[in-house]
Amino acid sequence: MNRHSHGNVRVRALRATLLATVVGLFGGVALPAAAQDFEAVLAAPDDPDVNLAFARNAVGEGDLLGAAAALERVLIADPNRHGARLLYAVVLYRLEDLQGARDQLDLLEPVTLTPLQRAEATKYREKIARGRSTTRVGGSLSVAVTYEEDAAGALSTQFDPILAPALDEEGSSTVISARLNVAHDLAGAPGHSIYGGVGASDKSTFDGADGDIRRGEAELGFSYLGRLNGWNAGVVVRAIELLDEPYLVEAGVRGQASWRLTNATTLSLSGEAVNQAFDEPAVDAAAALLLIDGDRDGWRYDVKLGISHRISGRSSVGVSLGWQDKQADYEPFGYSGPGVQAYFDTSTRRGQYLTLAAGTQFLEYDAPDPFFLGFGSSTREDVRSWARLAVGAPLSAFTQAGGTGDWREDLNVEAAVTYGSRESEAPLADYDSWGAELRLAWRFGGAN
Repeated sequence: MNRHSHGNVRVRALRATLLATVVGLFGGVALPAAAQDFEAVLAAPDDPDVNLAFARNAVGEGDLLGAAAALERVLIADPNRHGARLLYAVVLYRLEDLQGARDQLDLLEPVTLTPLQRAEATKYREKIARGRSTTRVGGSLSVAVTYEEDAAGALSTQFDPILAPALDEEGSSTVISARLNVAHDLAGAPGHSIYGGVGASDKSTFDGADGDIRRGEAELGFSYLGRLNGWNAGVVVRAIELLDEPYLVEAGVRGQASWRLTNATTLSLSGEAVNQAFDEPAVDAAAALLLIDGDRDGWRYDVKLGISHRISGRSSVGVSLGWQDKQADYEPFGYSGPGVQAYFDTSTRRGQYLTLAAGTQFLEYDAPDPFFLGFGSSTREDVRSWARLAVGAPLSAFTQAGGTGDWREDLNVEAAVTYGSRESEAPLADYDSWGAELRLAWRFGGAN
């Protein structure tokens, strides 16, 4: 396997989550750690400062019900703790009690708040209005600059162009991605909605190996979201253009279901079945001349079983096991095999975050390929692996307060280090490459 040296990637970044931002707003005095323990609340159940400290700690640990109970006691004892009331409104919003959250924000309308607190109150009032609307619109837009140590190898690994010669060449690209989602609640069916989405991305090389890729996707389906479970199912269509030429069209169905096992643990099952139609003139010509008994067209099936666990209010971990099966008219193009993926993400109280994700796919092809790989070649087997380490922050995190309550909380800057590899049977070359990304991403609306 090829190995390449790579420079150190150093990034300093901050990210403020919505809830962490509000926790920093309400101005409670710093108390000793012992005062944040539940034993202290039992010893002084009517002490506003003790309950406020406990609520802040509970929010940080993801115990929203405990935080709500403590904040209720604070406001009973001292109704004029406006920062605590703002935090209570946010906690109720996170608990999906939109009416209760709006009632608390209404009580804050006539009082004096800091500019940042007022901005947060306005932001959550808008979120509640979107949440109560029967139609929600949201999406994302991102712009990135990427570098790949072996961009040619990455392209070959991703799209498997059998006829292309093995290359090893670095490359730099710009990547622009956009997504628009719409969801509409169904009358008379609480929790049920119809949803749709369209997305597109454009990767354009500006230095090194040519690796231009354009993608488009559209999806339409139904979904359900309840307290302890949810699901969605729909039809999906994708199109991919490779090196400025049509390459692949996929059409089929996909769905996902999730079950909350505990307040911190969720089980999920997802699957996809799409028919693939490739535009590969050389392969089609070989099939037309009866040199091979078909092409790469056929169905692809994916299924994944995953579990995620919230370690604390600011850290989570997850793992999924999957199986992929690709059918093809020309049997040597078909393959199947298991895969595993895992992730870990964490953030600090001010919102700095780090995300690590990685995965490996084991693929065994359906038959030897005497035409493209040569007579006597063994049945192909691939081991494909990837990893990504990212840090990032909304622009609001770079302010002195660590939050702004406006659009800067939705605009994120992120830097990442990436890795990809493929171990293949000869005569295919192995691939092994590091890369880096710098991304600016904006998320908007309430249908993400």
